[in-house]
Amino acid sequence: PMEEIYQKLSVVNLWQGFRNSDEASFEVIEAWLHHSTGQIHMNRKPVSVKELDNWLTDEFDGDGDTKKSLVLRIALIGCDIKHRILKLSGEAMKALLKSFNLELAYKYSQSCITNVAAIPPQSSEHQAYSFCYMPKLAAMWEHRRFDAQSPTDRSYLTQGVIFLDESNMLFLSEVFRTPWSPLLYESPVFPAFLLSLILSTQIHQGEEKVKLKIRASERCASLQMPHQGYDKGVMSLFISLASEADRCAVKLSSLSRKSKMVEKALKFILKNISAQGDYESSPKSVSAEACQLLKSHALLLQDRLEMQLVDIEYTLKRVQLQISILAGIISRSDFQATLMLAESQHRDSLSMKTLAIVTMFFLPGSFVSALFSTSMFDWDSVNSSSDSIGVRPLPQFRLYWVITIPLTIITFMLFFMW
Repeated sequence: PMEEIYQKLSVVNLWQGFRNSDEASFEVIEAWLHHSTGQIHMNRKPVSVKELDNWLTDEFDGDGDTKKSLVLRIALIGCDIKHRILKLSGEAMKALLKSFNLELAYKYSQSCITNVAAIPPQSSEHQAYSFCYMPKLAAMWEHRRFDAQSPTDRSYLTQGVIFLDESNMLFLSEVFRTPWSPLLYESPVFPAFLLSLILSTQIHQGEEKVKLKIRASERCASLQMPHQGYDKGVMSLFISLASEADRCAVKLSSLSRKSKMVEKALKFILKNISAQGDYESSPKSVSAEACQLLKSHALLLQDRLEMQLVDIEYTLKRVQLQISILAGIISRSDFQATLMLAESQHRDSLSMKTLAIVTMFFLPGSFVSALFSTSMFDWDSVNSSSDSIGVRPLPQFRLYWVITIPLTIITFMLFFMW
């Protein structure tokens, strides 16, 4: 059977490390069909583990003109990605998956990072699906079809479980809680369309945030362009802008990955709609009106996605250009700082050389004078009553220069040779 390959692939668990918590309740979103008016009524409520059995059997309400039937039921399970926790007890999780016939879909989802697939066995009466965009979103659901004998009989039911991080919980629940045309709930891949819509919206919002950041970076770089000199404060600003641009590039790469997931999901939806033609002769098949409506929605989202991809590519080029500009500015400023440091060191070197030269002029003579204590003038022959200022040199005066001059020359030669 086809299930075999899915079971084999499920052996590889890419969700390893996630564990169940002791949470005793979870949020659910329900869609009820009013048979008399044909309208959809949405309901969101918490369900405790103690109420689980009663909640699973609660599929009808009212009678006659007031009769309502459950057509969509989604359990929202929060995830703590940082601590790798699924916020529901293991027993309640097993009960949900068993009731919805999603054991294989859940195991197969654990072998995927990004994927959307129909889980066998495939038929017009019962079908399970898996949608994964880990680590922030994973969903599996089952779609059943019934043989409705009267207008007040329910002909379909979709039940599923969605795992998502807390940052997406409110946004996703709001999207699912918004009522749509009753025809759309007939399609087994309608949840995949809603999940694709959520990712598409997140792509738009994420890209707008990147645009705001890169626009501010471009404006700041143009105003603070260092034409000359080096300013430490300005350079710190440019370094922070470069780091922000790098983060924007990473974010755009993530958005590009998300767009590929949406593209894959929309192709899967359109392929599934086309496959519904194989079951047109069955009384339990999806109506042509429902297929056509969902197809038009998916095609519209596909057109929007194409423009989003173009916009992402353009924004990424802006970010890359800004990174190059900032890198050039920082490199030029580093060169200026290095040049300033070299000039300062050169001035210090000249000063040291000047001191060394002055010292070398006097050092040899001082050394000789100190070493030999040479007396070079005959002070005893000086006549204090005479107006003459002359002092007769001693023979040692010539000896002083005979020793000092060669010694000084040798010292300078050794210095320049060194």
